[in-house]
Amino acid sequence: MPFITFEGIDCSGKTTQIELLKKHFSKRKDIVFTVNPGETPLGKELRKIILHRKDLKLSEINELFLFFTGIHDNYEKIILPGVAQNKIIFCDRYYDSTIAYQGFGRRLDINKILKLVEISALPEPNLTFLFRIDFGVFMERSEKKDMKDKMESSKSQFYKSVIGGYDELATIYKNRYVVLDGSKSIELLHEQVKEILKDRLNIC
Repeated sequence: MPFITFEGIDCSGKTTQIELLKKHFSKRKDIVFTVNPGETPLGKELRKIILHRKDLKLSEINELFLFFTGIHDNYEKIILPGVAQNKIIFCDRYYDSTIAYQGFGRRLDINKILKLVEISALPEPNLTFLFRIDFGVFMERSEKKDMKDKMESSKSQFYKSVIGGYDELATIYKNRYVVLDGSKSIELLHEQVKEILKDRLNIC
């Protein structure tokens, strides 16, 4: 069954689109929605540590391992059982986020991150939606948020690198990536997502 991921920098609107899909498919029993990190009990604890425990000074490599642990735990406990039951999986962030944020953003060795993906036998998604916004739109939306987590408080160059990283991933994995303009209206993006799901995977 199809495994679909949603990617994009913070404030790109991807989570809003997933919430709309949840409503659209609310009567379907063959669809699973999940999110990284934070869906499993372990993931929720990891999310607190990574994003909100400012008293813990994590190195960049420790941040990578904690994010990856959450992704793999989610795969084992939610995605894999869903696949076994022939359910369609929609996932908010996956290992592409690790590559974009920790690889391109934190400047860690991307080949080593890919090796982690290989060792963990994480499957490649069938389809990835990238909600792309430029840095100016990100800043405008980010400034409207009352509270920022540790990732959202990162320096400007970090997010510029993440945006560039996602652009590169969309080129490398062009067969599964669909890039949408995240600055467009919520309603328009929702219609585009539904149309692409129907055309590419016959999900409607």
